[in-house]
Amino acid sequence: MKNPLETSGEYKLKMNLMVQNLLLTSIGMCKFVMMHPKHPISEAIKQFKLFDNAKMDSFFEEVKNAMPGQTLILNIDDELLIFTALDISCKAYITDLGDKMEMINEPNLKGGKTTFSEIRNTILKGSQFVMDGMRETLTGHPAFDDRVDILDNYILV
Repeated sequence: MKNPLETSGEYKLKMNLMVQNLLLTSIGMCKFVMMHPKHPISEAIKQFKLFDNAKMDSFFEEVKNAMPGQTLILNIDDELLIFTALDISCKAYITDLGDKMEMINEPNLKGGKTTFSEIRNTILKGSQFVMDGMRETLTGHPAFDDRVDILDNYILV
């Protein structure tokens, strides 16, 4: 179903803890990827200029400070950032970067009820669900179609 604000170039995102955590985790993973400048995903991010760091930081803060139930009004650039962050995050989790992330988080997960594998699987499934909805809503928008082409055909893992 098309977003009712789509024709005006604005998109509504109602914030809840699950959406908020998924977005913050995905953006965080993208920042982690970019901390590894020789990694192929990081190189592709730079080559295709997929992120503006200032915009990403600003959006991260906006999402972090959003209250449950609050509706964020997004533009196509925000939507591209979200879709790209979700896609890159998924790709990173299934590479050696995911293994590095697991090693970093291992001490925090010891003795806990949840394993890194469970967390990763939840992120991957949630990201895929959101990305499928975004594809349904945004396919046909030239900027979105261009971004999907880059992510699907040039950034392979």
